[in-house]
Order: sequence, then structure tokens, then C-alpha cells
Amino acid sequence: MMDLPHEFCDSMIKLLGDDGFSQYLKSFDEKPVTALRVNTLKIPVDEWKKISSFDMCPISWTDKGFIVNDSDKSVLSKHPYYYAGLYYIQEPSAMIPASILPVEEGDRVLDLCAAPGGKATELAAKLNGTGLLVANDISVSRTMALAKNLQMTGARNVVVTAETPDRLSEHFERFFDKVIIDAPCSGEGMFRREPRMVKDWLVNGPEYYADIQKSILDKAYSMLKPGGMMVYSTCTFSIVEDEAVMQWFIDKYSDMSICRPEHKEGFSYGSPDMVENGDSSLENCIRIFPHKAKGEGHFATLLRKASSDEEAAWKNRLSSKAKRRNVSNKKDDLIEEISEFIDINGNEDRLSLKKDTISLSADDIDLKGLRVIQNGLILGEMKKRFEPSPQLALALRNDEFENRVNFEPEDIEVIKYLKGETVQSDKVLKGWGLITVHGYPLGWCKGNGNGMLKNKYYPGWRLM
Repeated sequence: MMDLPHEFCDSMIKLLGDDGFSQYLKSFDEKPVTALRVNTLKIPVDEWKKISSFDMCPISWTDKGFIVNDSDKSVLSKHPYYYAGLYYIQEPSAMIPASILPVEEGDRVLDLCAAPGGKATELAAKLNGTGLLVANDISVSRTMALAKNLQMTGARNVVVTAETPDRLSEHFERFFDKVIIDAPCSGEGMFRREPRMVKDWLVNGPEYYADIQKSILDKAYSMLKPGGMMVYSTCTFSIVEDEAVMQWFIDKYSDMSICRPEHKEGFSYGSPDMVENGDSSLENCIRIFPHKAKGEGHFATLLRKASSDEEAAWKNRLSSKAKRRNVSNKKDDLIEEISEFIDINGNEDRLSLKKDTISLSADDIDLKGLRVIQNGLILGEMKKRFEPSPQLALALRNDEFENRVNFEPEDIEVIKYLKGETVQSDKVLKGWGLITVHGYPLGWCKGNGNGMLKNKYYPGWRLM
């Protein structure tokens, strides 16, 4: 049994009672589960069930999530379907926050603490290519992993930033329809999966993080439009970081109210008794305990901001044309080259050039002064001729590029391709081609008409 801090044990006994705490301790004898979430931006869940060879069982709180029972879990991160972006490997409880946020197509959505991308990739799928997703993390290094995961998802309408909540709030006052905050926390819910977090807890416990969480919520509130909705979540059991923070928040902002999401098997709930003078709506806060559900410890709350008469006035306040080095003014024939790979008809004014990289910007918003890691879809580079990007390959749909070479996942040529090796094909291909697995894009190749395909898979993404 793991050596847990006495202070933590005392707080869990107070939360669960003696019997409940004993059951919680028994959960440490069980192995954490491995799960995936289907990327419905690329493949419907029903189609995934047909093509998947994994031994799976459904997760109760999302129809997109599946616990994988295969003995060799490493196969998940090595399968060609993973490289095609058909699913995201994610702990089951971590799927809850994005699943309960009612994102609608056309929404402007903010994931304020987004790295490494588990929630952001699901938000992008919910938007289905519409609206705008701003995925932010304060750490530049973590946003690199975030950007990669969103690129593999095939999202086009995404801005990735590496900013503090303070800096973002200066740009996006009352801008977003939906906001999600997976707040930094003491990590009590992850002790079973990541025992090292016990040491971190001893250094910085719940009180330390509660102050940080309140500061983040302050800024998130200012960026949420009247009538908008927000999810606040943590991976801790601490009342100090969970219900108490929510009580503080709704006390400070009287136009914020706690909503009750649809009940799902495995959900436990908070209680007004957890907090002195606790509001009755705290009973709508979702808790996950590892001895009661197939997942690690988690907390999530869905909130709504009241509408106001000012909402319409603020609706399009930040929709100003951003200044760009417009490609159409620089080299008209380049647009024709790009159009050989993707239809940009009607979106020429969203093309932007930075050094030699050409992107299709996500939205006409002014990002000046922000640390932007990625704005929209990276299309490719200007060299002697336009060369398409690996991000473009993964963002293409089945009917957007005809020059394809398809393999099934068990074909050895797929593995060779993912490792960066030359690939052979019965199909005669000249020029740029798209390598697909079961019809889903992996990356680019080049053919010379003799059945040998020059590998253009991005070296940084290769299967090792």
C-alpha cells in the first residue's frame, strides 16, 4: 500500500466516512484503466466500432469513450489509426469536463488550461469545423504538445496560445460562448496512477492551489459572454479546491449559477454540508471516486452566466480584421497551387504568410501582442513550389484530395511509411500523393510512376 500523508487520509475519512475510506484504499490494489476517446471530427462512433480490433467496453459518461482491455496497452499508441488521429488516449474521468460542456456548432470556445489537449481535441470535435477554439496554456513547451495533438485531430478552426489568463482577458473580454478550466490542482485524484504526486502534495497542498484557481476563475469570468456556460474541473478530492472554490465563485459573481448535468452511471455528487453556509446548488457538482467508478479521482462543475441586455452589443466586438501579410497580394499563382490540395474558394483573405509558412487563419480576430503558437491550419511552405504540410494531410477529408494510396492497418507498408521508409504500391502515382489507412489520411508521399513512393512523413512524428 502506498504511504499516504496523514493529513490527506484525515480529509478523505471526513469526506467518505470510515467504510468509504476503506473501499477507497482497496482501489489502490487495482490497476488504473486505459481508455480512448473517438475523434468524431474524423470518424463516427458507429464506424469506429466496425473497424476497431481492440477489446473495448463503453464508458458510462460519454458515448465516445471506451476502456481498452487489451493486455498490451502500448498497441494503442503504435496503431496506424492513432497516427491517423482517429482517437485520443485519455484517462476516463478526464473525459467528463468536455463531455458536459454543451458546445454548439458556431460557438467561440476557450480551453484556458489546455495542455496536453485531451479536452481541447474533444471541443474541436464538437465544433465540427465551425466557430473558433482558443486553446491556451501558460507553458510554451506544453503548448507544443497541445498544438501537435490538435493537428493530429485534424482541427482547422483553432488558435493555440501560450499566455497567462491575465493577458488573454485583456484581449477577449466577454468574447467566448463557452469556457473550460481544467485547473492546476494538488492532484489527489491521481495518487493511484501517478504516485509521485504524493510528494508534490506535501510541497504544495490544497490551500496553495485554491488561490491560483480563484485567480484563474476571475479572468475566465471576464472572458465569458452573458448567457455563456463554463466548466470548472480538477483532478483532486479536496473540498478546499472543489466545492469551497465554487462557493466562493458564485458568492462573488451573483450572475453565475451551478447547473446539474445529465446524470451518468458512476457520478457521485457534492453536498452543501461540505462548505460552511454552502449553497444547495453544490449538490450538482460531479465527483468521481476510483472505488465507485472506472476512473481516477475527478471533480467537475457546469456553470451558466446569466444573460443581459448588453449581450448583443458585445457579440461581435472583437471581430475585426487582423493585419496579415496576405498571400493573394504577394503571389497569385500560389493560390492556384494550394488549391490543388485543398479548396480555399471564398477564404483567400484568411491566407497568411509568416516567413515561408502559409496558414489558413482560424478567424478574423486581432491577436496582436499575444504569444501565438498556431493560428488556424498550417497549409505548407513556399519553396520553389508550394509544398503541403503534414498538418494539412491530417486535416483533409475523404473527398478533398483524389491522388491517394490506401493501405489497410495490417499492411506492412503502413508501418514502413510511419517509420519514414520508402513504400511500394501497386498504384501508379506521379507527383504528390496522400497515404491513407482504411481511407483515413496519414501523410504525404511522392511518386515517380514506378510503384516506389518517396516518404514525406514528418520526421518528428515517426513511429519509433
